[in-house]
Amino acid sequence: MRFEALAVLLLGSTALASAQTVLNVEVILNKPDEGGMLRIALCPNKAAYDTEEGCVLKSVEATGRTVRCSFDDVIAGVYAVKVFHDINADNKLNTSWIGWPQEPYGFSNDAPVNMGPPPFKLAAFEVKEKEMTTRIALR
Repeated sequence: MRFEALAVLLLGSTALASAQTVLNVEVILNKPDEGGMLRIALCPNKAAYDTEEGCVLKSVEATGRTVRCSFDDVIAGVYAVKVFHDINADNKLNTSWIGWPQEPYGFSNDAPVNMGPPPFKLAAFEVKEKEMTTRIALR
């Protein structure tokens, strides 16, 4: 009986390990000469997307016209990515007095923006068990 339980545990952990992959995010800058940093959030669900709690956050130097960032060990599932070009490198998305972004930003699926960030369901995409790339053009 112990051997069977151990076998089930080992097989289950192997299945989980094989369900992880690499997600590459390519961001096309609209102000490539501005410098600064890209702040990228990979969010596994709507709650994380709305608050960034539970998202995997990365900062990447904004150099060139296209910047590539990789997230390793991503478990297959549904995710959304949001990114902004932190031109002045102050770790926040600067906005006008009415809350409109003053720095370039974007979302996976190039989800449309209408009076605020798009909902998770418009930015969401499926990560499968093989390496994949998603592209985002900043606005």
